[in-house]
Amino acid sequence: MKDFSLSDVRLFTKAAQLGGLTPAADVLNVPKASASRQLQRLEATVGHQLLHRGAARFSLTDEGREFLVAAQHVLSILDDVMLNLSGGGGTVTGRLRIAVPHYYGRELLTSHLPDFMAAYPQLDVWVETGKDRVDLARDETDVAIRRGREGCDDLVARHLKSEPLMLCAAPAYLASNAPLESLADLASHAFLGADAEGRKREIHLAAVEKVHRVRVDSVFQSDDLELILQLALSARGIALLPVSLAQPQLGGGLLVPVLPSLTLKPQEINLVYLPARRNSPKIKTFVDYLLGVFRAS
Repeated sequence: MKDFSLSDVRLFTKAAQLGGLTPAADVLNVPKASASRQLQRLEATVGHQLLHRGAARFSLTDEGREFLVAAQHVLSILDDVMLNLSGGGGTVTGRLRIAVPHYYGRELLTSHLPDFMAAYPQLDVWVETGKDRVDLARDETDVAIRRGREGCDDLVARHLKSEPLMLCAAPAYLASNAPLESLADLASHAFLGADAEGRKREIHLAAVEKVHRVRVDSVFQSDDLELILQLALSARGIALLPVSLAQPQLGGGLLVPVLPSLTLKPQEINLVYLPARRNSPKIKTFVDYLLGVFRAS
């Protein structure tokens, strides 16, 4: 296997990020003539063309996209290690990218991000909402908040909290549909949830004692819990929601509990990150901070 030049790899990733060799060379203080030679040398080492280059076109090849994911991951790890070994001057810097689901991201982070950002002013924080199953390596995400442990086998998952769940519906929906006295009665109803198997029209309700699989009349599925809430308020079906999200509507009578005797298993909320980056100063700082907040609450 041929050895890679780290400067060549860094130039390639910067060119992919900025959309050209010239801006990448300017940022990295590399002579433009040298930049072209470096890219050619990297492509010769890899054995594939990585970039389409032309007057009107600059884009990654298929091999370039695959190599970029690995290159960014390796460079990120090396930069973190170097910063960690040098002590970082006691200052946490860089860009921290956080991916969060719509509702849980806002509900969990809104109260805590301002204090974190004030404590670490030299750290740039980027939050992307609506991403519950983000690929941390491919999407260059540092940490993610995730519902449940599914898909966490290859990640470090730190438990933040357990969120109680409930079934609820608008009184107008219940008044115009078949009575609901047992799980079997759900079969003639519309279901609104975040984890339903829409094609099969089958829902999985994780109760404390077992997982109930129930076929229903129709299923609407979305990873946006607040959208599910709005559909429930519009009398479009029975919703599976976090109690914290449904509670204000319950208090005002806009929603009512459905099958309240069914005790559902709480939703586990985790903070996840790649094992190889557990010693990254910015990730470690954020993880320790957020865990400390939830342990104290």
